Amino acid sequence: MVDRKVVVAGAVAAVAVLVLGGIAGAMVLGGGGGGDTPTPDDADGSDEPDDSGGSADTPTRAPTTAGNGTATNGTATAFPTLTPTSAATPTATPTATPTVTPTPTVVPTRTPMLPRRFSEREVELELRRLINDWRRSNGLKVYANANGSLVERINRMSLNHSEAMAERGELVYETHNLSVAGRYKEFGLFETCKFKKKDAQFIVRPDKNQFQVIGQTYIARNFQENGETVYHENETAVAREIFRDWTDNRVYAQVLDYPNANRLGLGIEITEDNEVWVTGNICGTGDDPS
Repeated sequence: MVDRKVVVAGAVAAVAVLVLGGIAGAMVLGGGGGGDTPTPDDADGSDEPDDSGGSADTPTRAPTTAGNGTATNGTATAFPTLTPTSAATPTATPTATPTVTPTPTVVPTRTPMLPRRFSEREVELELRRLINDWRRSNGLKVYANANGSLVERINRMSLNHSEAMAERGELVYETHNLSVAGRYKEFGLFETCKFKKKDAQFIVRPDKNQFQVIGQTYIARNFQENGETVYHENETAVAREIFRDWTDNRVYAQVLDYPNANRLGLGIEITEDNEVWVTGNICGTGDDPS
């Protein structure tokens, strides 16, 4: 009786030989191009073609150089993706902030207004009112008959002097070669305007400067007074300025507070340069100012 283990081992070995033989045959039949690939043992150094009918040796492709200088054996090498270099962003140099010089504050100067916009008559009426209020507060009778014919004559005499001062550009008592007494005589008022002094036995006549007051200021124009800039914007402001100057002046105040002087003439002249020249002249027609 044959041993079962020997039979089985022989069968396994036979199967193994068949499998290996099949693989080897497949490798021989699957050669490239049907020709035998030469081996070092087959080379005999002859240039003659092989008479066995086999194909010539397959030439080896020469290596090609890629665009970047790298040799390849026919296989395309991917060109490297170039990462663009970002240009450096220039750093802005900070601009120095200019130092601003503060503009000096300018004190506004008012533009002079044309003198034709102002009325000498309004200055006269306001000044007359202020003086009468002042006399009344001092217990004196007011200057009467402001629109009477006598006051009109005194007004013309006063205006004549104011115009003359404006032409000369200075405050003076004498103009046109006439003193105060000379003007009263020239206008026929020397005897008419004399009066008796109250509580005295003598007559007060315009033979000196005791019948006249004068003044000068500006309207709608800046001017300096006692170190300050002054601006009179209307006739009322001008009249108040003249009134203060006259009543604050002791000599002029004595002229204006004669108890028996009952008429007052005022002459106002406003020039093209906005100057205001003023003359006041008093007159008495007896103790009764009516």
